[in-house]
Amino acid sequence: MRLDTPTSRSQQRKERTRQELLAAAKKVLADKGYHHTKVADIAAAADIGVGTFYLYYPTKDALFLELVDATARKLKEQLDHARAQENDYVDKLRAAHHAFFSFAAANREVLKIVFGHGNTFHELLRRVYAMFVADAAEHLAAGMRQGAFRPLHVETVANALVGMFAQVVSWWIEQEQPPAAMMAETMTDLILHGLAAQPLCSPPERE
Repeated sequence: MRLDTPTSRSQQRKERTRQELLAAAKKVLADKGYHHTKVADIAAAADIGVGTFYLYYPTKDALFLELVDATARKLKEQLDHARAQENDYVDKLRAAHHAFFSFAAANREVLKIVFGHGNTFHELLRRVYAMFVADAAEHLAAGMRQGAFRPLHVETVANALVGMFAQVVSWWIEQEQPPAAMMAETMTDLILHGLAAQPLCSPPERE
């Protein structure tokens, strides 16, 4: 039987405290918003001293950088899980949209940072957006290969979809309506069918 050493127990305690700080930050963020949240608020919610907070994070921003990164990765996991339940690529798209808006509804305050437009997290947001663009491109390309989607330029469409979703969700998380399911269905319908009331003829070939 492998026994925990004093070092491993200390590491486990540190990891528990770090997770408690992240959970406390998320709770305080939901109550007060990012700009009104202070280090003392987070420390109090985690039931630790302010001095202990600074043993783990040099600033409030450093903690929120980690919280945003962890949230983005959790969102990606939920999108992957939702897609994995379906075989058809249109159904995968719809399932991912429902997972996205359900996640956003449950994590509104953190998503305000992830999909907001502030400069504080500019570099992190660039990485987060790049992750979701690559994810969208992968699934779009697979859908195009199977004939579920039209053969368009993958990188263009992936960037367009992520940019559109970022703007839509940054607006939506400030509202209470429409419901998440309606948002998912509206976005799915828009992406699959566009705005035209009737199917459009293909544009003429350029000389």
